[in-house]
Amino acid sequence: MIFWSLAIVVTAIACAALYYAGAGRRVNATAPVVDSPEVQHLKLQLKEIETDAANGRLGAAEAVAAKGELARELLRLKGAQKPVPAGADSRRGIVAGATLATAILALGVYGALGRPDLPAQPLAERADTPPPEMTLDDAIARIEAQLKKQPDDLRGWTVIAPAYMQLGRYADAAAALRRVIELDGPTADRETDLGEAVMMANKGDATGEPLALFKSAAARDPAHVRSRYYLASEATREGDYATAKADWQALLKLGKGDEPWYANATAGLAAAEAGLNGGTIPDGSAIAGMVEGLSTRLMQGGGTVDEWTRLVRSRLVLGQPELAQQAYDAARKAYPDAADRAALDVLAADNGLVANN
Repeated sequence: MIFWSLAIVVTAIACAALYYAGAGRRVNATAPVVDSPEVQHLKLQLKEIETDAANGRLGAAEAVAAKGELARELLRLKGAQKPVPAGADSRRGIVAGATLATAILALGVYGALGRPDLPAQPLAERADTPPPEMTLDDAIARIEAQLKKQPDDLRGWTVIAPAYMQLGRYADAAAALRRVIELDGPTADRETDLGEAVMMANKGDATGEPLALFKSAAARDPAHVRSRYYLASEATREGDYATAKADWQALLKLGKGDEPWYANATAGLAAAEAGLNGGTIPDGSAIAGMVEGLSTRLMQGGGTVDEWTRLVRSRLVLGQPELAQQAYDAARKAYPDAADRAALDVLAADNGLVANN
């Protein structure tokens, strides 16, 4: 009964406010009153009379008579104001009826659908209230539970795929990405993401399905950088230097020269040209030595965020995910502001590196 009493009081207050606003009353009490042009004219005349009296141009008796005439004129104007429109009373009746109907409808609907008899649910037990501290594993578990109930939830699959990559669950990430493509169709990014997940699940081997996905992504979007980078790298690795040269040149045309991948693409083009001309191609040990040299310099003296990105990418290409994670951790300490390392964070997320605190 206490609930219904409170509900009736709150409804009455709300309806009173509605009636007050709709019944034609003045609701902005603090707004200044604007005089009509006639009243403003009379006020100006009053100021002139007072000025003339103060300057001696008008005698005291004449000033009093003039002010009296202005007062009579002001009373005449007030008496000539428009009366209240004839329809005002009927409008108030309509507003009152509408307000009463609103109150009856609100209470009636809640009486039919509401459940005031149910006890309040503790905050900790409410399913829509997130816990104060949620780990990535907890968030993934909740999304997985939701996806079991709604397997066609495109947003859920889209969100969980990169989370799987961060945790190194590459097979699960690939399955999630396949589901995204089934639900919403392929795009260059989605096919490349799937190719990366399958490649990482195969311990860095891009042959087979990953290579086919990269080719499909590049054909779908000629300006897609990631897929073309993988295609050029794979052609270089396989010794198809003519194809590699063409791929590296096409990729470099997409950049401006300051992208994190640009230096690696330039080195790839040089290697492909050396292979075509019978020159010496750096072997695996030479490449590893260059990467170690870069790592030593960055770890000891620091460097630009582009150099850190190049190191992380090189570790991943060499199949060294643990060392790539170490380099990523060091880069995060060197550049704590996420805005400074946006490209590096994208590279890490795409390849399953974890953002450790």
